[in-house]
Amino acid sequence: MPMIGAGGSDFTSGMSFATWLTDTAIIRVQKDGVLAYDLSTGKRTWGTPSPGEQLCGATPDAPGGVAAIAYGESGLCDHLAGIDTATGQITWQKPIHAEQATTSNTMLAPMIVSTDGLAITLIDGKVSAYSLTDGTVRWHATAPKDCSLRDTNAGPGRVVMLAHCIYPQPSDLVLVVDPETGKITRKHPSRPVHSGIVASVDPIVTQIDDAKGTHFTRYDDSGKTGEVTVDDEVDLLPLNQVVAVQGMRLHYRLAIHGDRLYLASDAENVPNSMRMRNTALAYDFTTGRRVWESSGTRASRLAYIRADDSGLLALEVGDHRDLSPRLIHIDAKTGKTKGLGGLPREFGSEAERAKVYEQNGAIVIVPWSSITASNAINYYKLP
Repeated sequence: MPMIGAGGSDFTSGMSFATWLTDTAIIRVQKDGVLAYDLSTGKRTWGTPSPGEQLCGATPDAPGGVAAIAYGESGLCDHLAGIDTATGQITWQKPIHAEQATTSNTMLAPMIVSTDGLAITLIDGKVSAYSLTDGTVRWHATAPKDCSLRDTNAGPGRVVMLAHCIYPQPSDLVLVVDPETGKITRKHPSRPVHSGIVASVDPIVTQIDDAKGTHFTRYDDSGKTGEVTVDDEVDLLPLNQVVAVQGMRLHYRLAIHGDRLYLASDAENVPNSMRMRNTALAYDFTTGRRVWESSGTRASRLAYIRADDSGLLALEVGDHRDLSPRLIHIDAKTGKTKGLGGLPREFGSEAERAKVYEQNGAIVIVPWSSITASNAINYYKLP
């Protein structure tokens, strides 16, 4: 599916805020509306224009066939709406508090996550939970006294918030909240949150930057259970950041499963080529050390799809000029790479900054914007 604005200088025209993959459809939430395509044919099954001037956010997934989108006008992202992913019908609309961006031609979007039938927003230091079914406000949550919320994330059975506290002394916190009630069920001490996010909720992992590097800290019910610190040789640039929209949840080239943290090295130029390459890096939360650096891949950037007990599923991005993409599996213990199937060269480069899925032997690539891609959606069924 061609990308709106591909080849132009306006990287926001076709930018994506979320992608929802169902058993039968791929649904792309972009600036002008929400579009659904049949996975078997590529034909558009429905399209819903933005209820306002433009969309400016969305829940990252659509559990149970319902999701939420944010929209606004005149630089304000001040409404939330429910949407049925089977039909594209808007099911409810509700005004929300909005912050005005301080820079011209930009919009400050709300942070939106979802779990347990809720759309959860973080706006101006306040977390609010809305029913995905009818938009009812289920609860509000704020940080403890003398603290401010810096980030939130959610998964089945939990909402996790990161709080920066200043009194009586710096004592930042990881807060675990019950999505049914909005009540804080656990508090864990955190590193000072100069700049940080909740990178994962299962397991709970925070990603915090300071002068000594980037620290990934894992927590369980009892508290901190491991930490990995990396330096500036690791690629921690957001994949979906576009200057014109600020505040939305950023996505990174990483994967987390159990005691494994998968990152990528900084990209390097490939000699006699117009592309770049990186390598996969695996770390152990238990020891805090790097387990391996994968050298089995070809001269290409990697896009991470998912991690499990066996290792990491990834896509070698390739280059539409001279290198076909390839689906690979990297073993969790050894870093050895196994090729699983190639894509035609025309799909090369499309996954450099994209959300990539594998489902039933098909690869779905959904770039965040036209910065590195020509297509809004790429679908390929492996032979």
